[in-house]
Amino acid sequence: MRIDVSELKSFKGCKRQWKLSSRNGYKLMPKIPNANLTLGTLFHEALHSLYLGASLDRVMANVRKEMSTESDGALLAMIPGYAKKVLPDDLDKYIVLDIEHKFEIPARQLLLEKTGADVPQLEDLTLCGSIDMIVYCPEDNRIYGFEHKTAKSFRPANFLWLDEQPRLYTFALQQYVDQYNAKNYDKWLDLCNEAKSADTMPERPIPVQLGGVFLNEVKKLLRQFQYNRTLCTYEESDLNRFLTEFLKKCVTIKKAVESDDYACPEPDYFKCQMCEFSEICETYMYGDLTKDEILKEFGELYQERELDHLDEKVERSTDK
Repeated sequence: MRIDVSELKSFKGCKRQWKLSSRNGYKLMPKIPNANLTLGTLFHEALHSLYLGASLDRVMANVRKEMSTESDGALLAMIPGYAKKVLPDDLDKYIVLDIEHKFEIPARQLLLEKTGADVPQLEDLTLCGSIDMIVYCPEDNRIYGFEHKTAKSFRPANFLWLDEQPRLYTFALQQYVDQYNAKNYDKWLDLCNEAKSADTMPERPIPVQLGGVFLNEVKKLLRQFQYNRTLCTYEESDLNRFLTEFLKKCVTIKKAVESDDYACPEPDYFKCQMCEFSEICETYMYGDLTKDEILKEFGELYQERELDHLDEKVERSTDK
């Protein structure tokens, strides 16, 4: 079973929404994409292209072609503003290593390595996700992760530091750093074997270090550009305590899936306003429901997702 941060947040927020939408539930999605999700997807794709060297004119031409709602108009300020005020310094400072880096980490093994605790219930449970961008900074010999966010307002600092995503991604980024160092070491050994004398022996590479995860926020504004960047780093003891609690929730999700628990709606004024499945709750209220019943009743509104949303993302490694 695979679980990512989005699924855990959905499970905590509303069990019904989780069961309707998650990879371990009914995997339903609206036939008409949410406007906010469309904007976020276009923004991510635009930044990925810019960081990989595409021109702003080419990126904006593609954005204009893909824009479908009035709310997407904010991209006409967000992307040029980012390209002019943020991107140049980043390209001078960082070397892009990977875009949409997918990871899968066996949960039981990770917990055992980090805390020494062995939890059999975690067997066959995998933590997964996709880091928007991974970069190397020659200045401090560190590797950093970037998570690009669009928002009406910047997130408060206490939420950023407690958020599950940069914490889980720190474990994945450390895994990437370890693999990066191992790859460089193997290359060094090959060069040593090819060296014909002590004078041509290459220097042993200095291992790179884990930098942290940047939360890269850009406001959805029509006429100006505003962004905020927060570097999230954590003490090992604090991070491991988080991991223990995070995996307890994952075990709860696993049990709910295996027992096919009733998914009770958990109404909240603001969450229900934003929910993509409100029509279902208006009809069924607290009644039990099956996927076949939903698709029969609401087939014009919802469909079953064919691909896992993580599999829809395209990883683009620069192989450096």
